Amino acid sequence: MSRSRRLPVWLILIAAMTAVGPVSIDMYLPGFPAIEQEFGTRGVEITMAAFIIGLAVGQLFYGPISDRFGRKPPLYVGFAVYMIGALGCALAVNMTMLTVMRVVQALGCCAGLVIGRAVVRDRCEPHEAARAFTTLTMIVALGPVLAPAVGGVVVTYFGWRATFVVQAVLGLTLMVTMHRVLTESNVTRAAGVSFADVLRNYARLSCDRQFMAFSLLLGFSMGSMFCYVTGAPKVIIQNYGLSAQQFGALIGLNGLAFMSASILNMRALRTMTPREVLGRYIWASPLLGLALFTLSLLFALPLYVVVGLQLLFFLSVGRVSPNVSALALAPHGRAAGTASALMGATQSALTTCAGVAVAIFNDGTVHTLAAIMASGASLALLCYLWIRQTLTKPG
Repeated sequence: MSRSRRLPVWLILIAAMTAVGPVSIDMYLPGFPAIEQEFGTRGVEITMAAFIIGLAVGQLFYGPISDRFGRKPPLYVGFAVYMIGALGCALAVNMTMLTVMRVVQALGCCAGLVIGRAVVRDRCEPHEAARAFTTLTMIVALGPVLAPAVGGVVVTYFGWRATFVVQAVLGLTLMVTMHRVLTESNVTRAAGVSFADVLRNYARLSCDRQFMAFSLLLGFSMGSMFCYVTGAPKVIIQNYGLSAQQFGALIGLNGLAFMSASILNMRALRTMTPREVLGRYIWASPLLGLALFTLSLLFALPLYVVVGLQLLFFLSVGRVSPNVSALALAPHGRAAGTASALMGATQSALTTCAGVAVAIFNDGTVHTLAAIMASGASLALLCYLWIRQTLTKPG
């Protein structure tokens, strides 16, 4: 990646492709009540869980395919499947059809997530890759900020189905832009691909202690944040009496926290390696989670303290995640797609587990939610400690 302050066009495109996932998750949230009312059934949340499961499964296929056939061909397929799924959601006649089409949409959406990371690995050395992933995080953070607001306007004036039409148009726009802008970056393609080869590659990566530790670290870190996103509506609204609109504004602040983390990370990478940044900030999120847990046990915390500690928690995770991605993929140039797929699937699986944990244990109290968040962050720290002494050369 160029050291110029001007962002490369390809990196902006990759960021847009990566942001499709968060946008697809958040844009239709304002339509939840209308969906349940129209279909006469509750449980619209299952459509979100189905989307995340689709992301986890789909990534495992696109990685090996992109290693064999290049990065661009699978993107065409992914965008086409994404558009079919989005239009299927717009035409859904019941909750079951909506759920199935959300899975289809996710199976297409994950192409951009997997291949986007692989393209960054193709084009950048580890240190520059960390800067690129930091830039991606900063741009992608706009998704959770803007998507619910845009979705609210669309639902208000055109209905919930229109949010999926907008997503289909977004998929088409990205496909056309990708066709015109993105050049093929996989110049060392695998000689052949078979199901046995794919299994062997995944088995090899699964036995790679450093790669799996980084993948688990990233998954536990992102999962700890997802705990808050999943559990906060019950905890914050119930304990502090916020309206849905006020709570939506608080959720939007999370995107700003990630943008701030990205800016700080870019500055740190001017004088530090990704490995050094990771070692310095991996400790912050467990300590912040523990602080929130302890204080909420001892005191009736005002809302600004809860939100302040939570934003610092998100900020600390944002300082860690781009560097982890760069370090995890650095040794796997010839199999960057496969490595990216396994890392992404691991992250999605652990995020899903985090959501299940919140569903089981969340009793509506701040200290319980904080305990789950701190547990995830502590597991991430343990993953780092597992390999700290055996890391290969610094990034």
